[in-house]
Amino acid sequence: MSTFAYYTITPQPEKNPVAYIFRLFSETCGTIDCLETKAFPIRNHNNPQITYGEADLYGQLSVSALMAEVQS
Repeated sequence: MSTFAYYTITPQPEKNPVAYIFRLFSETCGTIDCLETKAFPIRNHNNPQITYGEADLYGQLSVSALMAEVQS
């Protein structure tokens, strides 16, 4: 039984976003489950990439922690 973990980051709304929505997914035996959904509000509208970077880092760490838990 293998488990895959991945995440998505989407702007909400797509035009002039006010937040990035993070979703963490796990796929086991063909079944996909959404394990977590979290909003990252954009605090600096002149540089929304900072918030995207925070969401991306959170995703990388979440996937690493989930995979370490699965492997142990």
